[in-house]
Formats: sequence, structure tokens, C-alpha cells
Amino acid sequence: MDKRGIGHGKQRGIPADDYDICSFEPSSGIWQPVWLEPRPATFLRALRVESAATLDALMVRAFVEGPSSEGATLQLVLESGGTSLDLEVRADGTSEGRCALNDPRLWSPDDPYLYVVEATLNSRDGRDEVSVPTGLRRIEVVGDELRLNGNRLYLRGVLDQGYWPDSGLSAPSPEALGRDLELARESGYNLVRKHLKLEDPRWLHVADKLGMLVWEEPPSTSRYSAASVAAFHQEVEAMVARDANHPSVVLWGLFNEEWGLDWKVAEDPDRQQIVRQTAVLLRSLDPSRPVIDNSGWSHVDTDVVDWHYYEADLSRWATNVNSLVHDKLPKVPVPLHPPVIEMKPLGIGPNVLRGRPNLNSEYGVGTTSVERAWYLKWQTQELRRHDRLSGYVYTELYDIEQEFAGIYRFDRQRKDLANLEPCEVNAETVLVLDVLPHQPGIDVVLRGNRVSFDVRVSHHGSQPVVGQLLTQWGPYLGARPSVPKGLDTQGVTTRASPFVLGSPVLVESQMPGDWAAGRLHLWLVQGDLAVASACLDIVATDRASLESGSAPQSRSLAHS
Repeated sequence: MDKRGIGHGKQRGIPADDYDICSFEPSSGIWQPVWLEPRPATFLRALRVESAATLDALMVRAFVEGPSSEGATLQLVLESGGTSLDLEVRADGTSEGRCALNDPRLWSPDDPYLYVVEATLNSRDGRDEVSVPTGLRRIEVVGDELRLNGNRLYLRGVLDQGYWPDSGLSAPSPEALGRDLELARESGYNLVRKHLKLEDPRWLHVADKLGMLVWEEPPSTSRYSAASVAAFHQEVEAMVARDANHPSVVLWGLFNEEWGLDWKVAEDPDRQQIVRQTAVLLRSLDPSRPVIDNSGWSHVDTDVVDWHYYEADLSRWATNVNSLVHDKLPKVPVPLHPPVIEMKPLGIGPNVLRGRPNLNSEYGVGTTSVERAWYLKWQTQELRRHDRLSGYVYTELYDIEQEFAGIYRFDRQRKDLANLEPCEVNAETVLVLDVLPHQPGIDVVLRGNRVSFDVRVSHHGSQPVVGQLLTQWGPYLGARPSVPKGLDTQGVTTRASPFVLGSPVLVESQMPGDWAAGRLHLWLVQGDLAVASACLDIVATDRASLESGSAPQSRSLAHS
């Protein structure tokens, strides 16, 4: 009846509180599958598998429980790797081994290869067997970069609340778990932030197999108290114990927007100490992954500086994003119910957190689906201007109950996004247009019949990209046609190096005939392959009273 002191995440409940405006139908009872399996009196309580820092072995720790644990033997066999180890179980019930790999195959989104560790425990009480699939990979912070297996990592993420229309927190089927991950990938995302929910382990296993990166965070409490902090710490311990073997999990999150801390971290040293203690606890349980202490708001002890920013004014959005990315905006006002408080993403007081990875972790505005698509396009493009940024997380993958913020509907069907393809917005290579857009549905109001603007390339692949920029006109808000071919198409050559925003290239075009409106499609073509695409929706004014040849309003913001 009173959920405030326990981990409940986004479930609204009794008594009502300020969180319920953005919370959803609560669940009770058993909401994940339950099964029974036999085991002897002495058994494997847990098996923890980690990648060696040298990326040439898997480090295995076994935890044995039961009356005959001392003197038991443990055999580890690495399926497909051929390694076999025979180990003794110590008096404290633990055993450790190093499974060397002669030809290591690293896990990554491009190659989500899984090893399987087979563990067999033999004791006077019988035989116990456990199988653990895992991946060989390293996620780390190096300066202001996130790196996966030594290579720079840019997170193109989406928020996933983990709810379904007919079953709430419970997935209606195993296939539904995998389908949500497929939808995220089809939309161009390489990371899912599972929001304030420890999802069914089968979902994580599918993420492991698909190569989808995961940001995992425990369900929050509502109000600050000694009991609620203790309950939250139990959730953190359970999260690591259950899910640390999954290679897809690359970020651990803790508090979200000071939920469970009464939005008072910036002003209260006691709450700051709780955040610090919780981060220390998580790192002691798993030092192999970056930790985000208080997502989006006032940071105390974090490996990544992340920030939430919802803004409809695109000029103000661009200015503040530039400041947030470059650690120049120490505080941001946030309206609550009813007060306005200040989040401090760079930390509190003298503890300014500069020079570490910088990440947007919530954004997206608009009421109708067309507005949402328009803001998705232009705000994501703005984020891609900044080479220093380590990525973003869009809010969100699908609608939930009263929250109409998704790319998909609550039933996971496609919404009308005015023929915008999210996979183009979230691609590894994107076109960044130097245009200050006019309003949702209208990017440019054209004075005359000619349009000209600069285009840059943002590229996050491992090798430089070189190609031609091609253009073609189509119906206003219309679907993208095939890549144009033929001698009548004018192309300009451009190039971009990985994680370095390309130099501006001027694109000029003329609206056909007497069109009143149209969509100008752009492609970056490398050989026979379109590696990036974009579009501008352009509406012409009355040409009879205007001179020909005016350009759209251009940007003047500095960026790096």
C-alpha cells in the first residue's frame, strides 16, 4: 500500500506523490517467470565471469554453498574455446580460475560473439552444473572518452521503460522482449537505457546475442529515509549479482534525477554523502564498468557527466547544448511541481567535474507525432555537431499510457512521422545541415526559387568516409526516393574523419517549376552505397513580389 520506501521505479501507487505524473500502472505479485530445478545440498550459488584486462582470457570466480563445500572440486570447460580447468574449492566456499584463450574473439555490437563457461561442481553431496554465456570485452573511461575494446565508443541510445499495454511490467511473451530490442536497432540505436527497471534476464541475453549495448539502472524509491536508502542498496547488490556476466551491460546507473533523494542533493551534504556511498558500493561490486551516480542532475561521484535537457526553442537548445557539452554550464533550471530547482551536472561546490565523458541522457519534445519527429531530427543533428560528446539517449522508444513520446505506439506499431526515418537520424554517419529550422513541418521558408546552405558530415566509423553529396526534390513531407543516378545530377565531394565534424560544403538547388512546397532530399554516396541521408522541408513564399535567390536562415553558433 505504501511504495515510497521500496524500489518501484516508474510504478504509480498509494499514496500518490509528485512522481506519479510521469509514472504508469503498478504491478503486484509475480511478474517474471518462475522455475524450479534440482540441486544437491552443496551447490554453486553463483558464477562470476569477467574479461581479463589483457583481453586474452576469462576470469571465473565460483561461490559454493553447502555442508560439503570444503574439499569439493570444480571443473571449468570453455565451450568452443577448448580450455579446461580443475580447481579446488577453498574453505570459505570460493574458487577462482583463468580460462586462457588462444585466439580471442572480442564481443562488440558488430560481432556479438559469446563464449559459454560450463562449470561442474563435485562434492560428497553430488554433482551440480551451471552454464554461463558471456562475452570477452572491455568498457572503460579514458580521459573524456568512452572506449570499447580500446576503440572510441559513441552511444546512440533510446530510453525503454519496459511496459506493455496488456501486461504492464511483464512481457507478454519471450518474443516480445526480443522484438523491443529489434525495434531499437531498426531505429538506428546501438544502446538501450532500460529505465528504472531490472528487466527479465532473457531480455539481457537477447541483447548479448544481438550486440545491443545496455545501460542498466535499479528501480528507484520515492522518498529519502534510512530505510529507503537501505532498500535501494539491496537493489544495487542484487542487480550486480544477477546481471554482471552480461557483456551487453556497459553502464551502471544509480539514482535518476534525485528520485528517492527529494531533489535536494545540491543543498544537502547528507544526501551528497549517500550518493557517494552508493557509487563506492557499486564500484566495489563491479569495478569493470563506468558508474553514473545521479543521472541527469547534480553529480557527486560519477565516471560520466550526463545531463537531461528538454527544450522546444531550437536556438536556446543549440546554445545550451554547446555549453553543456563543453563543461561551461554549471547549473540548469528545472521546473518541478511547483518549485524550480537547479540541477548541477558539473558537480556541487568546488567539486567541478570536467574532463570526463560527457553524455546527453534524455531529450525530446513535441506533442504530435509530426512534431516529435521534427524535433528528433533537428535536436539529434545538433548533438552530432559536437565531437567531444560521448552520445545521447532519446526519450523514448514507444508510447506508454499517458506519455505520447515514443517513436512507436504503445502496441509497438509505427507512428506517422511524416516520412522521417529514425534510422537515418541515428546512423553511424549523418549529414549536419547549417540551417536554423523555422517550425515543425517547415524547415525553410524560401524567398524565391533557389536555396543554398552548408552541409557537414558527422562520422563515427573506424575509417574516414569520402563521397559525393547528391540532391533531389520530392513532394513536401514525402517519402525518400531511390538514390538519384544520371548525368543530370550535380554532386560535390566531401570527406570526414572519424569523430571529427567535417568542413562545410555548400549545397545549392532550385525548387522545380512553380512548386509551392517540396522536400529536398540529400544523400552522401560512397561508390554505389548511400552512407548518409537527410532532408529539408521547404515552403515558398509568393514569388511574384519577391526577388529570386534568397537563402534560408543560417546558423552562426560556434562549435568544435
